[in-house]
Amino acid sequence: ALIGPTKRGQFFVLDRRTGAPIFPVVEKPVPQGAVPEDWAAKTQPYSPGFANVAGPPLSESTMWGATPIDQLACRIAFRKARYEGDFTPPGIRNAIFYPGSAGGSNWGSVTIDAARGLLISNSLYMADIGRMIPRAEADRLAAEYAKSGKASGFAFPQKGSPYAMDRSVFLGPFGVPCQQPPF
Repeated sequence: ALIGPTKRGQFFVLDRRTGAPIFPVVEKPVPQGAVPEDWAAKTQPYSPGFANVAGPPLSESTMWGATPIDQLACRIAFRKARYEGDFTPPGIRNAIFYPGSAGGSNWGSVTIDAARGLLISNSLYMADIGRMIPRAEADRLAAEYAKSGKASGFAFPQKGSPYAMDRSVFLGPFGVPCQQPPF
């Protein structure tokens, strides 16, 4: 078997010789409505028959903070942002991506303990928040940051495309993750 860990905390188990799924793989509808000039796939593959390390979907009630102020700010930010679970597409208003860019299990990957028949995986549940910035605005911001001596105004400039991505870890005002632990 070939076991493929994903950033969503799911594992696809395939026959290494043929690529055929050993555990079922199903296509499920996913959110639509990216930026007007873009489109998103209508479905994505899921592996419901194999264990996963995906955390539960986020909700306003799971927004957390080290202080009541943090929690309130995170809940307000959550309500203002778009979040429709897996594959929420980025748009021109903030969207929440969970697990975030460092999440799921694939950065640290997995290991197999063949003697005991175990798959051992890490997991990371940090959410990201971000939006697409129209190119003209992104170029203007980049010029402002360059004049100020700062390295970059946003993490992903995507030069040559109609947008840049402004994306960061979803943190409260005191730098603590917005969703409740574990992270």
